[in-house]
Amino acid sequence: MKNYLTTLTLWTLVGILIISTPASALLTIDKQGNDIYFSDDNTCSEGSSSVDLSVISPGSGEPNGMTYPNLDAAKMAAAIEKFVKDHAPDGTPDQDIPLHGTGAVAVRSAKKANMSPFLAYAHAVVESSMGFTTVPGAQVKIHEGHNLFGRSATDSQPHVWEGGRNWYKWSSFKASLDSEAEENKGRSSGDWYSYDRDVFSDEIDKGMSAYAHRYAPPDDGNDTAAYIRNMQGYLNEMAESAGGSISTSGLETTGSGSGSDCCAKPTAGGAVVQMLSDNAETALGHLMSVGEGQKLTIAQAAGIVGNLQTESTVNLDPKATNGTHTGIAQWDNEIRYKNMTEFAKAINGEPSDFTVQLRYLVWDLTLTNEWSEHKGGFGEALKAVQATSDPEEAAVAFEKTYENSGGQGLKSRKENARALYDKYKDNPSLASSKSSKVKGTTASCSGSAGDAGKLQELTLKYAWPERGHGTNKKPDYAAAIEKAESEGRFVGACSGVDCGGFVTMLMYDSGFDTAYNYGARGAAGALAVGVIPRSSRGTDLQRGWAKTNWQTLGTANGTYEPDGSKFTDDKLQPGDVAFSDGHTWLYVGEIKDFSSKYASASQCERAPVAGGEGFDYNSALWFRKKGGSSSSSSSSSSSGSSGSSTKPSTGGSSSGTTGRMRALVE
Repeated sequence: MKNYLTTLTLWTLVGILIISTPASALLTIDKQGNDIYFSDDNTCSEGSSSVDLSVISPGSGEPNGMTYPNLDAAKMAAAIEKFVKDHAPDGTPDQDIPLHGTGAVAVRSAKKANMSPFLAYAHAVVESSMGFTTVPGAQVKIHEGHNLFGRSATDSQPHVWEGGRNWYKWSSFKASLDSEAEENKGRSSGDWYSYDRDVFSDEIDKGMSAYAHRYAPPDDGNDTAAYIRNMQGYLNEMAESAGGSISTSGLETTGSGSGSDCCAKPTAGGAVVQMLSDNAETALGHLMSVGEGQKLTIAQAAGIVGNLQTESTVNLDPKATNGTHTGIAQWDNEIRYKNMTEFAKAINGEPSDFTVQLRYLVWDLTLTNEWSEHKGGFGEALKAVQATSDPEEAAVAFEKTYENSGGQGLKSRKENARALYDKYKDNPSLASSKSSKVKGTTASCSGSAGDAGKLQELTLKYAWPERGHGTNKKPDYAAAIEKAESEGRFVGACSGVDCGGFVTMLMYDSGFDTAYNYGARGAAGALAVGVIPRSSRGTDLQRGWAKTNWQTLGTANGTYEPDGSKFTDDKLQPGDVAFSDGHTWLYVGEIKDFSSKYASASQCERAPVAGGEGFDYNSALWFRKKGGSSSSSSSSSSSGSSGSSTKPSTGGSSSGTTGRMRALVE
């Protein structure tokens, strides 16, 4: 809030101002005009005591990495407060430091986005000198927009205008980092952390080099190498202050001048293997990162690698052979090693390459479907290992079900497993190891038949297969939106650039469930059947419809309601829909040339695209279409054909309703 005082009244009020102005207020004189601005919206006086950091658990990322670190939350918040103080001009009072007092809310928001809380503050230094820059073209966005990060905005978003463009506007510096701020609750990417995760999700997971080459690419005239050095230096500074040990293990190498991941081998298709300090550590990290659902634990992975060390030396030599058996697992030359060479050929790799053999092993255990034309033969071995709880048990299970050595060297296998477990059990770099798909992957469309197959086909037509298109819609989706609008169907805000609009369009146009969201008519359809929307948000109405008409699967990583087991992402089916606060997206499964198993849009910010939300974004609640058609009483439309040109009714009540209006109860 700003109160404008004339120069004449200043002299009569100055004594009062000196005595009564709160510590958080700022008095600024506009030297180019005659106005004096009294600002009382500085957030420095807002403490962080309301955030209970004791309930925020450590993550699995490196202390100085990009994902949420394996550090104590309170220590990270304290390190942030020290950092903002140290990087302010000498002698600046705390209340005049823009980001003072924001550490706790930043840690909470970063945890939700699985990002390092330090990253925002490193950005603030690089982009705006922590808000103290004197550059003329950066004053409005900082002091009125409370934007220290250089985040731009569309016309429909809160914004200020400066330097010929829109800059995103928050009500306070604290709100810019607080996912729980009221202004951010209705947006899927309101605070800076959720926004950065939404836009740069893949790069954040890969590391600083990949992130920098997209955020500040050299082709745009940036000194990307210097950007990496500066950003990583600030992350190191805060991580050390929080008690973290600074190591390059598990971090992406930053010396490359290109955007490629120099730590990943090979590049010719399939799952990337992140190389760590040696082959044994690399194998542990890869085994713990691949697969869907519950990942292998360090004890289980150690049991497998302990066996491999007995088979092919402590270094897992891919060329080890005794004349009849070859490779890291000593596969027999007649059948299993021959299969491995065929796998290598299929992914355009070398059979003697350690990473190729490791990828074959995880495929053979059915942890991946990389060789999509074939199925791994040792799924039971995987189950046997997953049933164990300590490294020795895992070593015994793997020897019995995969190596089939008749118990030879069992003592060595168990000792190796225990040694690996003891060495790496507290090493956060393994838990943060990533496996991802790169261009050229042999993974193919799941080939689902029926409604799911049509939904997948339409996903490719409506959604961009990769990010970076902003609000630009694919031509097929733009045409479908125009048709839907002419028929009076719900498309959401900004002509279909809307999460709920996109999901509704897919459900209706594919024929997967034409009754979805009250016959694809949203609030109008709800009123037609006597339901009064309790909220102005379209996603709340859709979630209420799904709760009434579909099967509730449960909250991600909670209880899977159909059978009472743990709800993991391997239980999802194409067409399942997720809801979080103010947002919705869906699972579409494996689709060739589509870079995610999820698809989504964001209101007035992002046209339909391969989604980055994943399975458990923001405590997602999942629903699934029940067998058969949905209840006709929930919709005023009974058309079941894909792309039907029949215009839904625009008024009146459906047959079978009582005509009484009822509030939507969620």
